[in-house]
Formats: sequence, C-alpha cells, structure tokens
Amino acid sequence: MPLAISTIVFAIFTILLYFSKIGEASYSFLVAATALFGLVLHGFDRLKEIDLKNLRVVLMELQETKKEIFVREENLKSMAIPLAQMVAFTGVSEGRIGSKESFSANRKWYKKKLEELISSLNFSEKEKKEANKFIIKYEAIDKLLAERSALQTTDPDYKETKEKLEKLSDELIELMKQDYEK
Repeated sequence: MPLAISTIVFAIFTILLYFSKIGEASYSFLVAATALFGLVLHGFDRLKEIDLKNLRVVLMELQETKKEIFVREENLKSMAIPLAQMVAFTGVSEGRIGSKESFSANRKWYKKKLEELISSLNFSEKEKKEANKFIIKYEAIDKLLAERSALQTTDPDYKETKEKLEKLSDELIELMKQDYEK
C-alpha cells in the first residue's frame, strides 16, 4: 500500500513538472522525499500507525511507577535509620579491649562508614541526629576517659568521672529502651 501511494504521488509530481507548475529542483526534492517516505513505511510496519490512546496509558503507567519508586525509597529510608544506628552502636561500643591505636582506628573507620551511609541516603538533619545519637554519647565517654584506656581507682578524679560515666551509661540505656519500646 505505501508503495502504491508513493507511485501515485510520483505520477502527480511528474504531471506538475510537465505542465511547469513546479521547478526541477522542487521536483527532485519531492520525488526523493516521496520515495524515501514510501520505502520507510513499506519497511517498518510499526511506523504505519500512531496510537495516541495507548501512549497516554503508558505515560500514566510511568507516573504510577514513579510514585511506587518514591514510596519504596521512603520505606528504604525508614529501614536505614535503625541500620545506621546499629552500625553506629556497634562501632562505638566494640574494640574497648586492645591497643589505643586499634581502638581509635576502629572508631574512626566506623564513624566514616556511618557518615558515608548517611550521606548516600540523603538523611535530613533530624534523621542524621537520630542515626548519630549513640556516637554522641560514646564521644562524651571518650572525652571523659581522655588518654586513659580505662578508669582506675587511683585516678585523682575517679569519683566524679565515675559518676559522669554512670550518667552517660544510663542515658545510653534510656536511648536503647526508647528505640525498642516504640
């Protein structure tokens, strides 16, 4: 069918050229375009019809898929906060037995990995604070212990440091209780 239409249009253009209604350059362009159009339509069946109704349905389906992806991203984020908290808690609580260098390296490594996790998930400030709440408490413990590997009864500030450590420990326990009682 496309070849038949192209042949008819070719004949019309030839008649127009014969009666000098179009110029030779226009004739050449129109015949070439008609031949190309006929060959393309003949060779590619999919180009023969344009179905705008189905195109609209496809666009609607794309919008629905976009909404589903957004919902799944929100679900992922809600799962990621507890995951980040577990990573943070594990990183700050383990490694107390060992050299100061290994303990310090361990803490820095975990903190860096937690920061990478948080930045990759584009946490809000509130979510960042929630993910880092254990790190903040353990950093306070580290500051209290300063350069010592452990608190010893012979330390001059033993009593007040012990009270502060117990207070921070109680706060950590309270943070954990708040999480599992939700």
